[in-house]
Amino acid sequence: MDLVANQDQPAFSTSLPDSLDDVPVNETFWTGTRDESLAQIELGVLTAIFTFTVIGNTTVLAALAARRSKMSRMYYFLLHLCVSDLITAFFTVLPQLGWDATYRFRGGNLACKTVKFGQLLGPYLSSYVLVVTAADRYQAICFPLSNCSWTPTKSKLLISAAWVASLLCCVPQVFIFSYQEISPKVFDCWGTYVEPWGLRAYVTWYGVSVFFVPLVVLSFTYVCICRSIWRNLYLKRKSSDAESWKGSRAYRFKGTAQNGTKQDSSFTVKITVVVIALYVVCSSPFICVQMWMYWSPDAD
Repeated sequence: MDLVANQDQPAFSTSLPDSLDDVPVNETFWTGTRDESLAQIELGVLTAIFTFTVIGNTTVLAALAARRSKMSRMYYFLLHLCVSDLITAFFTVLPQLGWDATYRFRGGNLACKTVKFGQLLGPYLSSYVLVVTAADRYQAICFPLSNCSWTPTKSKLLISAAWVASLLCCVPQVFIFSYQEISPKVFDCWGTYVEPWGLRAYVTWYGVSVFFVPLVVLSFTYVCICRSIWRNLYLKRKSSDAESWKGSRAYRFKGTAQNGTKQDSSFTVKITVVVIALYVVCSSPFICVQMWMYWSPDAD
């Protein structure tokens, strides 16, 4: 599945050849043939991804709808994260599933541009919703006093910024891709890059903007969050030890409260590790393969 480059395109090719004589004899994508066994595997994987994504996120949305009256900030961000995942399922995975089933794109120029625009919206939105969620948690935990002035409008502004940034990042797809004749009587949704280095530059930009920059922001914010939690626990422990002489009853009460704080903080740290780990595990394979395909000479 190639979202930012030409469908089934060999590495480093940035435009259509001047004639069919320029095409290597082993490049079968021009002639309309493909490895059907590999295509069946891809169809199965895409079907599984689509099914699990829709079922999982629909279940979470139903749970959030059941407690709509008690919607907190975190649940609000989680709501939009589920929406972004569903957009990925219906606008990224599902079109690619149909595309792989027919091999060649079945649609006109408008459909080609619309599909290519929508295929990047979900991945961008998922990354940027995670970023604004991390920014919200960073502000709430590392700067608790400013948290008192936080309003629902500010949360909506953060989510709106994530949506606007995602939509803007998808715009180049409209100008790069078009429905064109790639060989006599063979049409496909194809990307055209003016400069020879255009494809590499665009793939690199996609990897940086959708993965590497969000990863840096997530790592920074959650490291700061963990440091703030550990520092607060250390100060509370010192304060509890200093006041232990006031009596065993008071000490037991404070100890119970401290244990509860430790459990909450431990849960927050674990969630932090899980979020970053899953983000890397789920996103890095595709991004790394894309970078390797269009930068490594061995990819030929």
